Amino acid sequence: RQTVVGAAVALATIVAGIVVWPTTSAAANGPATDSGPPAATFPTFVQLPADQAAHPDAQNEWWYTAGQLTAGGHRYGYEAQIVRAPFLQTELAITDITAGKYYTQTTNYTPDQVSFATDGLNIVTPNATLSGQPTAMTLHATLPAGGFDLTLDATGPVLYPSGTGLMPFLGGQSYYYSLPSVATTGTLTLNGTTTPVTGQSWVDRQWGDWDWTTLTKWTWMNIQLRNGVRLNLWDIVADGTENHYATVLCPDGTESIVEVDPLAATTSNFERSPLTGQRYGTHWVVHIPDRKSTRLNSSHITI
Repeated sequence: RQTVVGAAVALATIVAGIVVWPTTSAAANGPATDSGPPAATFPTFVQLPADQAAHPDAQNEWWYTAGQLTAGGHRYGYEAQIVRAPFLQTELAITDITAGKYYTQTTNYTPDQVSFATDGLNIVTPNATLSGQPTAMTLHATLPAGGFDLTLDATGPVLYPSGTGLMPFLGGQSYYYSLPSVATTGTLTLNGTTTPVTGQSWVDRQWGDWDWTTLTKWTWMNIQLRNGVRLNLWDIVADGTENHYATVLCPDGTESIVEVDPLAATTSNFERSPLTGQRYGTHWVVHIPDRKSTRLNSSHITI
């Protein structure tokens, strides 16, 4: 599917149109700290916590956090995406899973309304802020229906999509990392009621230079399995070509890139947006042909 710059090229094997990387050591995807260079079997092009900070020269950049929270027997989902480029925007959402209700707000800003630190993670917008180190981040967000104040603690290894955290993307290149196991505590406010919550989150971070006009369709999933395996899954159609694969991270820090069958054929339970008329799938069966390389209990995942 892709090639990689520098010394990393020789370490990849092309299988069925995607890059399959050799398994890393646990140290290669070590904890999200700045304790010195990891003893990796191939290089990573992302450094934490330094690359949490903004990259003002990048044409595209965002910070994305999503998770599931519980309060007693009540379940919630939340999302906060802060975009620095190509526009200044926040996308916030709360899903009351138990009640079957969804609340969202997308807001655009001007440069004088926001700030993005370049010496660490410190983002301030009128309705969302994100700051701190990987093991001690704070996220605050407000939207008309309520909001959330959360503490985020990255407890597991870092996931580097495509194995290195740098990949060709839409005619350009993208830096990319995920913190896929983030212990979450705090409060959630909905319709005037504030509730202490706990749960798990996924923090996604991407920046670089690419051409959005080449994109036709992009399905992305962050999957947290009960056995501790984490998957960053893509099915992307661009320039008439469809690429479908997942980066799989095991609890011991080993990582591999595996082929995934196209998702369209397994998508079902469609819902139609009352605002745009666009249909959205809500149920998928993900099939990963190479079961051994994923260390999954099954090669089928129902979502």
